[in-house]
Amino acid sequence: MLLRHELQGRDVTVESAGLGALAGHPIDATAQAVLEGHGLSGQSHVARQIDRTMIDAADLILTMEPWQIDAVLRISPHARGKTYLLGKWLDNTSIPDPYRQSRSAFEQAYQLISSGVSSWRAYL
Repeated sequence: MLLRHELQGRDVTVESAGLGALAGHPIDATAQAVLEGHGLSGQSHVARQIDRTMIDAADLILTMEPWQIDAVLRISPHARGKTYLLGKWLDNTSIPDPYRQSRSAFEQAYQLISSGVSSWRAYL
């Protein structure tokens, strides 16, 4: 949601998919509350599982943690060279998944995601 918001008005499509996503489910209620607290909404979000077709179609794949890069490359080895950490330009900062944690973990993840999105702005 943050990257999509950041790139509004540009000829860029931003999609979201997870490696362990609860496909078909809406955004986590705490994540939605955090987004709303920052003037955004995730109401339109529907979780989906990443697959080879999505990976092949993407020009760039951004992950939160290094193990996710490895998982993407196991699905589609040729994605090397277009798969990076969202925190790449922030000393390869990892962004831990706050799922099933406290609101403060979601707030921390939001701040790290926001910083990561801003750091990619110059490259997109």
